[in-house]
Formats: sequence, structure tokens, C-alpha cells
Amino acid sequence: TLPPADVSEPDLTGHQLGNFRLLRRLGRGAMAEVYLAEQATLQRPVAFKVLKRRFSNDPVYVARFQREAQAAAALVHPNIVQIYEVGCIEGTHFIVQEYVQGENLRQWLLRHGPPDAQTALSIMRQVASALAKAADHGVVHRDIKPENILITRTGEAKVADFGLARVVSHPEGVNLTQAGMTLGTPLYMSPEQLEGKPLDPRSDIYSFGITCYQMLSGQAPFTGETVMSLA
Repeated sequence: TLPPADVSEPDLTGHQLGNFRLLRRLGRGAMAEVYLAEQATLQRPVAFKVLKRRFSNDPVYVARFQREAQAAAALVHPNIVQIYEVGCIEGTHFIVQEYVQGENLRQWLLRHGPPDAQTALSIMRQVASALAKAADHGVVHRDIKPENILITRTGEAKVADFGLARVVSHPEGVNLTQAGMTLGTPLYMSPEQLEGKPLDPRSDIYSFGITCYQMLSGQAPFTGETVMSLA
């Protein structure tokens, strides 16, 4: 089920934007909404990610949205959701990416419970391989968690949503992430991320470790009612 609709955001279902016809809404996030779309020229389904209208006139958010596409597009790997196109049509900023049929790891766990050892190792190997690829390119995902790991119907794992990704050497990285601790999901964030300190790929390894702990045990290793108590 989708979270409650944002009444300030129009439903683009049925709209034609350039080469893409938006078929139905798949999900909503803090910055963007995702639609299942058909790419007419190649006759293939794609995930069409739209920056919310209230952010589209803010150069900081537009830059962050474009950086997501740039960071992920450089990461060609079977366990990373692929980026096909990024653009702006009629004032709508969008990213076109691979459409993955299946469910995210949180949904998978709710349906199946903790996986057996073979399945767990398969998921862990695939995600670790994706994170190694990102690290080789100097990209820190910053928001590794079960919701951002997609499991296909054939058991493939794909890392999605590089919305908070940051290239370590990016000269504007600090300015574009000035929200600090509000970026990311506290339950899975490394101590240095919770404290707003500089990050490198080890932060993603930590977040994936928390994810694996939860996947295997059914609960998170740490809990807290506030970000500070969790830290």
C-alpha cells in the first residue's frame, strides 16, 4: 500500500511526458514520486521518478535529484537499479530507471520471515557486490536499508534509490547535504552519519550490517525513541 497522497502533488497517471506514458503510481518518497511507465520507442516498462513540484523550483533539491541520477548512472552492475535517462519536460524533473518486478526486502521479510542460510547468503553476496562497485567509484549510498533493497521474482537483489548518494570527491557535497542528520534513516545510520561527520563507503557497510542483523534475527540491534537516544 502507498502512504497517504500528498494533495499538493497532481496524480500524473495517464499523462504522456515525451517518450513516456505514465501508467500507475508505484510509490511515494519525501522528494519524489515513482510511476510505472511505458517507454514508447522501446516498448518496455520503466520506473519513472518525478521530483515533487514543491522542490522543482529549488536549485538545491534539483541538484540533489540530478546528482542521484549521475551517481547511479555511473554504476553499471547487475545488482544496482540501472538509470536510463534524466531530464525535464514541461517543468517536470524526472529520472527514468529500470523497472524491477518484485518487492523490497522489508516486504519480502514480512511475507516470508527470516530467510534460510542459502537465501540469506545469496542476498548478502549480491548487495555486498553492489556496494563494492559503488565504493570503487567513490559513491556512498547513505541510505542502505531493507526498503532500498529490491528482490526480484527470481531472487535477484538490486540496490535502489541513490537519492542520498554522494560522490566522496564532490566539491559541493557539504552544501547539497546541509540537512545533515535529517538525511537517511536513523535506525540504519552509522554513528558518524548520526553525528553529521564525513562519510566514506564504510558507512554503507555499517548500514548493511544493521540490515543483515534485522534480516536474520527479525529485529534491529538497537532501538530508541529519538535519534539521540538511538545514537
